Amino acid sequence: MRIIQKNTHRALVSFKGKYYVVSDNYSETLVFPSDSSGNIIDYCEVGGGRGLTLNEVLENWHAWGPR
Repeated sequence: MRIIQKNTHRALVSFKGKYYVVSDNYSETLVFPSDSSGNIIDYCEVGGGRGLTLNEVLENWHAWGPR
């Protein structure tokens, strides 16, 4: 997993040739498929969960990222 862009509550990452937006809204952090510019292409989450922070998902991508 490679972090392309990151701010306080959102990150754009590349993983296995695909792009994902990781979004933190204070109660949950979810992973969504995106394009290379960070535009979400499907709002059906593919990773993340409740009670997680952006950094927790990024630091534990093997557990919280897409499979």
